[in-house]
Amino acid sequence: MRILIVIHGYPPYYMAGSEVYTYNLARELAKHNEVFVFCRFEDKTKPLYQYLDTSDGGVNIRYINNYEPQNASFYDKYLNPEIDDLFCDYVRLVNPDVVHIGHLSHLSTQIPIIAKREFGLPVLFTIHDFWMFCHRGQLINPQNWEICPLPNTKQCTDCARFHYGNPQFEERLVEERNEHIKNVIDCIDVFFAPSHTLEEFYVEMGVDRSKIFYSKYGFNVSKIKKHPKQLHETITFGFTGRIIYTKGVHLLCEAFSKVKGDARLVIWGDANSEYGKDLIKKYSCSNIEFKGSYHNDDLQQVLDSFDVLVCPSIWLENAPLVIQEAQSAELPVLVSDMGGMKELVHDGEDGFTFSLGNEEDLREKMQDIVDHPQKLLALQPSIEKVRTIEDDAVFCGTKYEELTKTNIIYPHRPSPWRVTFITNPDKCNLHCKMCDTFSADNRSRLKTDHRPDMDFSIVEKTVNLLAHHGLREIIPSTMGEPLLYSHFEQLVELCRINHVKMNLTTNGTFPKGVEYWADKLLGVISDVKFSINGINPSVNEQIMCGIDTEKQLQNIEYYLQRRKELGSHSTVTLQCTFMKSNLYELEHIIRWGIVHGADRIKGHHLWKTSDSLDSEMLRTKENAPLWNAVCVKCQEIAKGKIKLENFVPVNLSAPAVDSDDTFCQFLGKELWIEYDGSYQVCCCPSEVRKAFGDFGNVKDLSPLEMWNGALYRSFIENWGESENCKQCNMRRKKE
Repeated sequence: MRILIVIHGYPPYYMAGSEVYTYNLARELAKHNEVFVFCRFEDKTKPLYQYLDTSDGGVNIRYINNYEPQNASFYDKYLNPEIDDLFCDYVRLVNPDVVHIGHLSHLSTQIPIIAKREFGLPVLFTIHDFWMFCHRGQLINPQNWEICPLPNTKQCTDCARFHYGNPQFEERLVEERNEHIKNVIDCIDVFFAPSHTLEEFYVEMGVDRSKIFYSKYGFNVSKIKKHPKQLHETITFGFTGRIIYTKGVHLLCEAFSKVKGDARLVIWGDANSEYGKDLIKKYSCSNIEFKGSYHNDDLQQVLDSFDVLVCPSIWLENAPLVIQEAQSAELPVLVSDMGGMKELVHDGEDGFTFSLGNEEDLREKMQDIVDHPQKLLALQPSIEKVRTIEDDAVFCGTKYEELTKTNIIYPHRPSPWRVTFITNPDKCNLHCKMCDTFSADNRSRLKTDHRPDMDFSIVEKTVNLLAHHGLREIIPSTMGEPLLYSHFEQLVELCRINHVKMNLTTNGTFPKGVEYWADKLLGVISDVKFSINGINPSVNEQIMCGIDTEKQLQNIEYYLQRRKELGSHSTVTLQCTFMKSNLYELEHIIRWGIVHGADRIKGHHLWKTSDSLDSEMLRTKENAPLWNAVCVKCQEIAKGKIKLENFVPVNLSAPAVDSDDTFCQFLGKELWIEYDGSYQVCCCPSEVRKAFGDFGNVKDLSPLEMWNGALYRSFIENWGESENCKQCNMRRKKE
């Protein structure tokens, strides 16, 4: 089986509990499976998102360089579209059978959605803390260091305001995260809870109990020797782990500093943070020693140097590895008496507990051990038996096998990667003959049913939200000329601020002049499609009624020249509609594009919008042979010089669309929003797509709620049953 493990850190870069556990599990699974790890490291001297591929212990590892940007936003704490793309690339590369997630902090919470909906993979998740529901992960209030009750919007907002030092932090940001996490949870098939504390917490937060399995961490117990049944000459208390406030190291140091008698405190862990440096400055002395970090492979000598391991955390913890590692060696432990710590230790039987956060109680327990060290020798081996990593791997493998038998593929991204806004549906300066709105056959409707420009607040709200979830492009309008939109310049600026590209289809008339627009557009454009249906004015102007072909070509030439001068990597497409009228102009469009440096010639077969177009259709018995001959000639002209799209001969003896060998290129990827804010799920003419149903309005339903809602998910699952889908000429052939 090919297993892909996702974790926020992995040795040798990170050696905390969840990372070490994942390291051991991956190596054990690799004995009988192909195992891949997708994780991150932090190196500000190297390019952001650069990756490093390596292997260790039979495990293939991809480290992604990801460090937190300056002035990181709340969104940056749990969403990262760049990481999403890198994860997609890695899934395609390794082709796993299952995805097992350890932690998503510093990665992206969209990874489970991508794994499940885009790739149809079973997804399992080992719970290491409260992070999925608590943005700080430890369910503790940083204002007073008290353990929080169950998370709620007000409480979490207050916490964020304090944590980020921003009294203006908005409740909606917490609400958005909570709504998003619900969708993440929905895409996870199985949760492994190493403690009953976290198991019950997840159930209380609404996770289906049937999806959660109590599953203790596994350990390489065979590599840990039993602790010698003799004490050091000086009673030695030890700490191992992260040197952070919630681990209670300050509590331990202060309590120990008041212990009388012959005793030492040895602290292992990276103390390079301000917190760690302050501790060293305040407490480092002859009997309190800070040793620094260590590799888990050196664990034995660390444990052997202690008489008692102390776990003084002031948060609930999950199932601390350090406690169970000590229990594997039968090393006595002294731990806080709540959460996952309390589950592992029985006071006076196999270890000692003290009241969580109570410095005096901790001091008394340590003093009692110093005064009566024989109590350590009287302790029994751990009552809560430590699980072997071998048993853990077998259990995981069983769940993997069960889930791969019920694999279902939903080609559904976590959020739209592209949104089309119908910005100005009834505002155009041409009336092309094939247009379903402005042609001579259809424009009479405008007199009685005029549609206004889209309220810019709809565009602004949608882009500002979706940009954090992976929105890459927007398309303004589809019928009207986009540059006539009353807020077009604001739209360009909105793209720039959010680092979202604009994919523009324009008729090349450039209201206000091409000189006015070219540089503005080239700052945000991914691709410009210039609609043109002939180089010969008599052909082009008969189709694109109202166009000045000579001026149109001059505008396109100017734009291409400015693109070259500015060194823009955006592309330029010449777009046409395949019809009888311009059939023999297609080769001239291709030649013109080659000469002037266009990147692509794209076309679509005519979509009938009125009876007057019957004679223009090329997929007919009479016209198909003509199209096929021209198509072959166009391919010969373009070969190696320019890209052609949809220049494919037709076979009238076969179905126009082979439903078994084609797919919808938009399904689960793109979203359309009408001028009035209503959602649409297809690019076909507006009257046609209404048949797909009412998917709500952005004014009442956020884009993410619509995208992840039951109605749209049902549409995806049942896609292809509609007659409109069966007849659609936009479907792509499967590769």
